[in-house]
Amino acid sequence: MTVILRRKGFLLLGLIFGGFLASLGFLLLGDTEYKSQPVFGSLSSSFNIVDYNSDTISSCEWNDKIVLYNFLSIDCPTDFDKCPFRLEWFKIKIYNELIDNTGFDDVIVVTSFIESPNDINKRIKEFRDYNKINSDKWIMTSTKYIPYFDNEFTKGNPWTKPDTMFGFDRQAHLITLLVDKKQQIRGKYFTYNFGEIRRITKEISLLLKEEKKNLKKYNLPIFGNKEFESSIDHDTLYHVIPTWSFLNQNGNDKSSEDFKNKVRLVDFFFTGCPTICPKMTVNMKKIQQLINTDCLNNIELLSFTVDPSRDSVEKLKEYCTAYNVDSKNWNMLTGDQNSIYELGVNGFLVPNQEDALAPGGFLHSEKMILIDKKNRIRGYYDGTDSLNIPIIVQHIKSLL
Repeated sequence: MTVILRRKGFLLLGLIFGGFLASLGFLLLGDTEYKSQPVFGSLSSSFNIVDYNSDTISSCEWNDKIVLYNFLSIDCPTDFDKCPFRLEWFKIKIYNELIDNTGFDDVIVVTSFIESPNDINKRIKEFRDYNKINSDKWIMTSTKYIPYFDNEFTKGNPWTKPDTMFGFDRQAHLITLLVDKKQQIRGKYFTYNFGEIRRITKEISLLLKEEKKNLKKYNLPIFGNKEFESSIDHDTLYHVIPTWSFLNQNGNDKSSEDFKNKVRLVDFFFTGCPTICPKMTVNMKKIQQLINTDCLNNIELLSFTVDPSRDSVEKLKEYCTAYNVDSKNWNMLTGDQNSIYELGVNGFLVPNQEDALAPGGFLHSEKMILIDKKNRIRGYYDGTDSLNIPIIVQHIKSLL
């Protein structure tokens, strides 16, 4: 008991002294210049939590939000040993300043509770009532698995690892993570410290400014011939992709009408291609994984075969299985060869033809082609170069 009291005494003294130094530093130096944090890691897949109303929520619902993840004890703040996370400080600086501020509409907090009693949901509701937390932008859950707290990002899983500095049962509820709209960890904070909580608000502001800057950066061109129609108030008529209809890998009829008002990423390939096609398919698969992880809707991947006489529906199905293609938003298409070639040359503006001298007997473009919701060409990318993957994903997002 003496050791425990002594430890708490030292801890309290340290907090008082630390708070004094922090206040003195602020008075002497003024506001600190905060810099945007580097990327510590990113989420590999979406996940679900169950909130205190027993509703399942997918992390996909927050893909357009900046999210703060942390852990709390249901006994906080009445039990000091279980509440190193300073709830009152967090409420003052985060909840009051950010959550209810219209300038921070894109910011939410997701808190997981470390206990799992049978009445946890009831107790979370009581916790919210007691602490006057009534905003839907502070989500609370008893779900323990938050992927961002995995070893890869925190260098030792804080959920299972005890805190050696203060002697608390878990490190997890000493940590708050800041995650941007790209599902990337941009900040890790030791939230026992008021200065760290104050730093969170500054770095959220920096992320919001960074996002606005990035949005301005992606003003994509419109490719193809342009015509000026004087009878329509001098409007510009841009080249658009013509209508088409083919079969996909599941034997279903697919037409351009099925992808109306969707962003599309297109390439041309054939399953017997010995050179560039495997690289393109691998890179397209990586793009699919990223857009699925980011829960991006209204985006479709389309791959047209230039060898439809051999690439039957069955052959395309085998190819999809080999590359673990998710057919939900990736269609591989086959049909009349002349129609496919004409669509490539006159629609997507890329070459497609038989060539006995070319590897595999066909000459086709290595380009991935980005099409916007208005059916216009907005980008060409070397589909064999994996360095283009993050660029393509960002350009896709700019069109959604």
